[in-house]
Amino acid sequence: MLAKMVSEMTWEELLHPVGDRHYELQLASGAHYRFQAERRIWDNLDIVPDSLETDNTSPCPLRFVVDARAEFGMSPATEATFLRELSNTLRQDLELERLYGDLDAKALINLPPARLHAILNGHPKAIANKGRLGWGESDLAAYAPEYGEPLQLFWVAARRDALRSGRTAGTVPEDVLTAVLGPDAEALHTAAGEAGATRDHVLLPVHPWQWDNVISQAFLAEISEGRVVPLGRFGPQFVATPSIRTLTPAEGGPYDVKLSLGILNTSAWRGMPGKYIEHGGAISDWLTGLVADDPVLAGRVTVLREALGYWYEHPVYADCPEAPYRHHEMLGAIWRDAAEHRTGSDRRAVLAAALFHEGACRTPLAAAYAEAAGMPIENWLAHLFDATVVPLWHILCRYGAAFIAHGQNVTVILDGHVPVGMAIKDFQGDLDLVDQDFSEMEGLDPDIRALLPRKPPAYIVHDIQTAHFVTVLRFLSAGLARSAALNERAFYDILSARLMRYAAEHPELKSRFEMFALFEDVMPKVCINRVRFAIGYEDSAERPLPARGTDLVNPLRRKQKEAAA
Repeated sequence: MLAKMVSEMTWEELLHPVGDRHYELQLASGAHYRFQAERRIWDNLDIVPDSLETDNTSPCPLRFVVDARAEFGMSPATEATFLRELSNTLRQDLELERLYGDLDAKALINLPPARLHAILNGHPKAIANKGRLGWGESDLAAYAPEYGEPLQLFWVAARRDALRSGRTAGTVPEDVLTAVLGPDAEALHTAAGEAGATRDHVLLPVHPWQWDNVISQAFLAEISEGRVVPLGRFGPQFVATPSIRTLTPAEGGPYDVKLSLGILNTSAWRGMPGKYIEHGGAISDWLTGLVADDPVLAGRVTVLREALGYWYEHPVYADCPEAPYRHHEMLGAIWRDAAEHRTGSDRRAVLAAALFHEGACRTPLAAAYAEAAGMPIENWLAHLFDATVVPLWHILCRYGAAFIAHGQNVTVILDGHVPVGMAIKDFQGDLDLVDQDFSEMEGLDPDIRALLPRKPPAYIVHDIQTAHFVTVLRFLSAGLARSAALNERAFYDILSARLMRYAAEHPELKSRFEMFALFEDVMPKVCINRVRFAIGYEDSAERPLPARGTDLVNPLRRKQKEAAA
């Protein structure tokens, strides 16, 4: 944890150690740290954890926050809450080590995907990535993904006139509920009738923790007046995924469910924004259609459609539009295609974040997959980039759409351990459109175009560069280099070559490739931790936005210049 903190805070330019391989960090507090590190291709320090030393005491990440108080610049209140988030994260890291620390990479890649995903370490850039403020020990044991405890959804009947809803074309809400509930569907309908629900009510799932700790209290008037009718727990067992608020069927099924959850985790409150609910299905339909009709994408990209969504508008908070966003996101649910169900039993659907996860052998899972496939890592990576980065760039260049493609939003489809495609998801705030109306956008409703964030080309391209290259590939390339599987220069040369090959095959998009350039000499550095340090934990009406650091030297630029020469 301390190695990660020093590395990321150096990369975000709050710390300034000096040296070459052997580094010293002198803090304004007088504390002095020493460590060994390799400077990686993205200008980040890959620190050897066991090499960390400090004067007079054993290195401790909590103590380091206090030692680096001047450099981090947090207010006392922010510092104290960050220490709590950090301590919570350390606790769960120790639990992961206790539960799974002896599994090597070969053992991990043979786990069912849902179990593998529960073991992952969380967003790699965020230092306190398991803060989960609001949960105690019993909550963690019941609902945190690493324990894999099955849970039943709590259900309410909610007045239809208080709901925003959306669904994909042809989706019948009752069919979704029947597919999800199975034999319990009839029992739930019976319970709803006996509790006083009518045709004016809609059946809505709630995370059981959210019911106990938020809805049963904040929606007291709605419950008393029969607009929200509690029904209890029904249906099959679900387990938590790494995103905490998204649950997947324990025994498999067609849909995951994403639910409002009033805890603070990895920078934001995990509620459910209402403004996208009505259009999630239509966006899914548009993306599904363009994928099916596009020869570059068809058979390679799977859209995990948001089949059905509901959001309940609290009538009092609705009249408080400037209230912090978490108070507007308390009750909502989205039924989304489950990746494993869509890809079939003969393939595996693995989060991109799993590829840089390391087993007890310190080998990244990507290298273990390549070995299991009987394929050199160079060839395996070429397949990976063709299945993920090339489609992401193609969707941006042809359709002007970009996904915030971090390791939990991109799912890699493996066939015989070889990447053959990807699944994309999360269109509730993690999908952007370019600020120009391309002709290829004609099938998208103008209201949705107006709803989605519109960004200039120079900004929207960072949904690939920052969210995927820096947030996923930076950690994968470093892990492969650290384990002597492949050096980083070769890694990015392979990526550049696959992108240039694709571009050469599509000369009709030449102007778009220049508009959404991936080969510029430099690219912006986006920092997320220091934003929290600066703004603190005070509630606001908007979700926090990242800060910008010194531009990065783009590791893709060399191969492209060599090809041009």
